[in-house]
Amino acid sequence: MVGGHVVMDGDLRRVDLVLDGDRIGAITDSPDVDSTNLQMSSGDVIDITGAIVAPGFIDLQCNGAGGTDLTAELADDATAIDRVARILPRFGVTSFLPTVVTSPRRVRSAAIEAMRERAAGVIGARPLGLHFEGPLISRDRLGAHTGRFVARPPADEIAAWIDSGVVSLVTLAPEVDGAPDVIRQLTAAGITVSAGHTAMSPEALAEARAAGLSYVTHLFNAMAPFDHRRPGPIGAVLADGQLTAGLICDGLHVDPVAVRMAWRTLGPHRTSLVSDAAAPLGAPFGTFHLGTFDVVYDETGVRTVDGVLAGSALELDRAVRNLVEFTGCSLVEALATVTTTPADLLGIDDRGRVAVGNHADLTILDRNGRLLATIIAGRLAWRR
Repeated sequence: MVGGHVVMDGDLRRVDLVLDGDRIGAITDSPDVDSTNLQMSSGDVIDITGAIVAPGFIDLQCNGAGGTDLTAELADDATAIDRVARILPRFGVTSFLPTVVTSPRRVRSAAIEAMRERAAGVIGARPLGLHFEGPLISRDRLGAHTGRFVARPPADEIAAWIDSGVVSLVTLAPEVDGAPDVIRQLTAAGITVSAGHTAMSPEALAEARAAGLSYVTHLFNAMAPFDHRRPGPIGAVLADGQLTAGLICDGLHVDPVAVRMAWRTLGPHRTSLVSDAAAPLGAPFGTFHLGTFDVVYDETGVRTVDGVLAGSALELDRAVRNLVEFTGCSLVEALATVTTTPADLLGIDDRGRVAVGNHADLTILDRNGRLLATIIAGRLAWRR
């Protein structure tokens, strides 16, 4: 790959990339040329003069896409993850966490089995592990989760999550009885734990942080509001100096002013843009499912029939451009929120950054952040 500017170490560098199979084999200096065209040759050399090369995007919260809802379908169809994976490269996503919302235990068990039995060679975004959003959440902050399935998972189920090796992230409400013990068990096993669907106080967050919690699921959404005398979860998170926070940057879930406020506190290394995509992502307007809910996708977003926001149809590359527009940050800073920051949160060092030996998962963009192509494992997965 020659002629482009490559996002490396928080900057744009004029270098060429040599892809060796599914890895980055070498990074070499590039002559100083300029153009505005992207040309992909029929040979082994890809001319990306005038374009920007960034690491492939990592989405930590994806409930579905292309009409597939993972929570509703995984219990009966183990191929649901692969169907979603094939769609995500359209939006620059090369890795993701298939997300299962609050549901019966059998759904989570089926998701674990589906991850274990995935066939090799599926062309699409790579699932890095499961994200269980619930069931240990606040009944007062359900959002579009089903209240009758809210519960503390029994000890044997938590043990099954740990033993599976395919659960990467668990969202829970730190103030719920038993939550600190669950956090300690999961984080001791290397599973990232996040606060979400919560009304936690600063004190409850402090206890959870001491137990190992390191992330916050969709900051502002499905959590108690901020008040200057009762700062609640939003105040507690923004006052914390280390937590990483997920953010749905569509201008609908979070007003652009609130996005700017969060950005000034968190910055590129503690903000993780997520799609929170549901089945409508990449599909036309219509009626879909999210867990047990019927959801309607129209010009007002993705909502239950009662009007509650229920995930999104947000493309992750659009979220990156929105962040630039809402905050005035640089494109390189915005790209960090979907590459290095989520990789660092999960403790992954061979994805999320361009480096020799890392996976050849890349996005190619124009100077305005519009996606031109997605490369996964050194192969073209999508091209505009």
